[in-house]
Amino acid sequence: MKNKSKIYIILYCFFISLFILLFTTKNSPFYAFNDWADANAFFTVGKSMMHGLVPYKDIFEQKGPFLYLLYGIGYLISHRSFIGVFLIELIIFTIGLYYLYKTLKLFLSTKSSLLILPIFTALFTTSKAFTHGGSAEEFCSSFFFITLYYFFRHFKVQELTFKEMLINGIVAGLVLLTKYTLLGFWIGFTFSIFVDYLFKKDLKKAIIYPLTLLFGMFIPFILFSFYFLVNHGFMAFFHNYFTINITSYSVGKMNILERIKELFDGFYISLYTNPIIFYLIILTPILIWKLNINNKAKILYIILIIMTILGVLCGLKFYRYYILFILLFSSISLLLIFNLFDISLNKINKYFYLSIMIFTILLSVFYSYNYANYKNYLFKPKSSYNQFKYAKILNNYENASLVNMGFLDWGLFTTADIVPSTYFFQKHNFNYKYFPLNEDSLNSYVKEKKTTHIVYITKWNETKLREQEKLLFTNYKVIDISKQKYEGRRYNIYLFEVNK
Repeated sequence: MKNKSKIYIILYCFFISLFILLFTTKNSPFYAFNDWADANAFFTVGKSMMHGLVPYKDIFEQKGPFLYLLYGIGYLISHRSFIGVFLIELIIFTIGLYYLYKTLKLFLSTKSSLLILPIFTALFTTSKAFTHGGSAEEFCSSFFFITLYYFFRHFKVQELTFKEMLINGIVAGLVLLTKYTLLGFWIGFTFSIFVDYLFKKDLKKAIIYPLTLLFGMFIPFILFSFYFLVNHGFMAFFHNYFTINITSYSVGKMNILERIKELFDGFYISLYTNPIIFYLIILTPILIWKLNINNKAKILYIILIIMTILGVLCGLKFYRYYILFILLFSSISLLLIFNLFDISLNKINKYFYLSIMIFTILLSVFYSYNYANYKNYLFKPKSSYNQFKYAKILNNYENASLVNMGFLDWGLFTTADIVPSTYFFQKHNFNYKYFPLNEDSLNSYVKEKKTTHIVYITKWNETKLREQEKLLFTNYKVIDISKQKYEGRRYNIYLFEVNK
């Protein structure tokens, strides 16, 4: 009966995820295309992996290799769309919601726990930080909920075993290989366990448990390192993923205090644009004292939130999707609210409760549809995207090759199913002063006529572009120009063909 109940809960989590993600992520089949540049770059690198190229060594990007592996699996499922990535999202959300349910059940009745899941999913995926769908923060959400469950279980039910600490280490290792700035959460988790055992005067566990988590982290790191070593790409991996990320995004001449202020301004504005979740998170330190755990655990939970925020902000640069990982804490805010009337809810008869559950699910799905960040893109035809128009043009050429200039990956590699033939395949958001190699390499590709085609995305009109890119117009000819909106801004997209 216990296994049967577990299957029902997992299926419930799956269908909640499905019904809501269909409207809130652009990877969904309800959207013709996910035009988010980051997702297309991840997909391009993941696809390249599946074609034998080694990330960082043979093709440049600077996110984590586990993220590219996930997108590569998505590519194997569907070569020219994000349906495969959507299925991975669905699995990740199902796992995350299942562990969130397990966490809620430590404090609440089954009735309250089940009601929170669709409410949280709807609020989380319609937040402004849920950018397009398929971010590193989103893919790490299930890892967050796995460790959060063990955090509360340790302080509420029973102490962690060495095996469970090792599992959390492996989870942290996968996050390290996805986006290491999210590791603030696991640093806070490890710190909490360390402090707990210090208070219990168990010095042995206070030392061994953090070391066990660290050892677990090294397991996926060693596996990926072996892949890079075998393919002679370990130094490139370390340089691109760690060194370049740390050094190449510097902006302007602001001093450290000005940059930190700008960072926290962006953080505040992002929270402010997610008003419901913003207020939920504010409630946490107020309501946490009502939770049935000891005061030490409550303080450590607040420290866990703070360390997560500091980890996310440590890069001294801010994009609105960074905050998504922090918004996962709103699930516990909902727990604290439901905790106030959990006893009353648990007393109602099953038929009345069933009607409340159905209403909650339907309301959550409607809310997700109505407040989806890209509702105006729902059910839009493929003809609305020049990515499909240009893919048809490129597919008429035998062995067409492509480079993306002026902007991040526009998605033409995806729709045309082209594997990059150059090391740099797109224009990155680097400051030229700190990382000139990207732009210099793209210009050298133009000079050497490296690819049969170039797609150039810019706000410049053709006259301005001709002034700025004289060599491009000498070595290549424009075969199509179109306009398209991206994140509320209109861009000119030029498709070039090499002059023979």
